[in-house]
Amino acid sequence: MNDTKPSAPIVAAVALFTIRDKLEFLRLEGEQGRIPSLPVEEDETLEACARRALWEAAGIEEVFLEQLYTFDGGPGGPRVIVAYYALAPHDRLHIRRAGVSWADPTPAPIVVEEHRVIVERACERLAGKLEYAPIAYQFLADRFTLGELQTVYEIIGRQALDKRNFRRRIRASWDLVETHDARREGPHRPARLYRLRDARPPLEG
Repeated sequence: MNDTKPSAPIVAAVALFTIRDKLEFLRLEGEQGRIPSLPVEEDETLEACARRALWEAAGIEEVFLEQLYTFDGGPGGPRVIVAYYALAPHDRLHIRRAGVSWADPTPAPIVVEEHRVIVERACERLAGKLEYAPIAYQFLADRFTLGELQTVYEIIGRQALDKRNFRRRIRASWDLVETHDARREGPHRPARLYRLRDARPPLEG
């Protein structure tokens, strides 16, 4: 579905994820475990509605947002639900509303069936995109260590990775740029800091 002006009734729903020690999603308390969602207003795009849902639910804005899929809202519900997922480092998420919490998505503690499915499919999408898109970087600060990046890959992919093989593969990727800075963590020698390249190369052909 294109992000153009829709006709009511359409609802945009957002599964917002972050990583602390594990992958977690934003859950509205006291509303049967819903995720942020709102009806799309007249002259409002789908993405704008999704971002408004995050803002009204938790006071959160300026996060990575991508459309996930569209499905029938079911009997008695909205005609269409357009699902999104959002990603952000935890230290950038300054929640400005009461009544929200972070929850483990495996399994998602949600009563509303449509919202539970959105969270589950979003987790599947994240794991699937690890190998072909720079999705893991959305959970990190602007500059990060390879150890931090590997932790994100392991959490989303739910498997341990060989440190040497991971670093060899990541250093060879186009997305990674080494900075001239380092960070000391504990008694170990300073770890080099990296960043995500600003733009991807144009497609050939």
